[in-house]
Amino acid sequence: MVIELAPIFVTMIKALPAIFAIAGVTWLISLYLHKISIIYYSWPVLLMVAALLFQIDAQTIGAVQLALLAMVCCWALRLNYYAIKRGRHQPEDRRYRALRENSSSSFGLHSFSLILVAQPVLASMVSSLFAIVISADMQWSLYHSAGAALWLFGFSFETVADNQLHRFNRLVVSEEQTLKTGLWRYCRHPNYFGEFCIWWAWFIFAIPSGNGFVLLGPLIVTFLLLKLSGISLMERGITQRRNDYGGYMQSTNSFFPWVPREQVEGDLYD
Repeated sequence: MVIELAPIFVTMIKALPAIFAIAGVTWLISLYLHKISIIYYSWPVLLMVAALLFQIDAQTIGAVQLALLAMVCCWALRLNYYAIKRGRHQPEDRRYRALRENSSSSFGLHSFSLILVAQPVLASMVSSLFAIVISADMQWSLYHSAGAALWLFGFSFETVADNQLHRFNRLVVSEEQTLKTGLWRYCRHPNYFGEFCIWWAWFIFAIPSGNGFVLLGPLIVTFLLLKLSGISLMERGITQRRNDYGGYMQSTNSFFPWVPREQVEGDLYD
């Protein structure tokens, strides 16, 4: 089944004012709090609002669309809740502190371009998958069952990994310690792997639409996770901050979970 792109673009354009309004409020709050990392709070909200607006514009809803909306809302609300719980009473994320220090004289402009330009554009691009699925007239198929099953796995994997990391951060005293237990024993970024599974689950879910643009969202998110704002940026200089991370890198896969290549020491809890 192939659907025309023009109606999808129209639907996406209709959602842009709401997306930019949320991003604008986020930017103003970030200036007031001096904390640009609150974009972690708004990112899932942008995508959830986009999906809901797409559905409102479509006016009709079936089992496929209802399942997609349920997955998107559960994912967005959980991610938003975790971001708030993790960031509450915490200083600004290290990566954004570095950006603030490197561009102190023009930081407001940098934050504007990041929050009010880059984030809405990215949200519009990756949410195109939602617009395509919601606009398509599809009956439930094996692809939808497989996609929903993979989504549930990724959602559970990411949730467990985030909870383990949050518990670890509450227990440790020194920031130099590294979590090496639970899911973090089998890869260094299990939360990112769970997010990766969620987006490729949505791709599988969207395959019956017959529209190749459903690849755009998963590909962008995968690039962000692996090369841009995820693993690459997270691990830059980390061995200088954490003395035990070099050994952790040698023994543990970066992204895809696997049995450690050697015994990982430093269990904090079992």
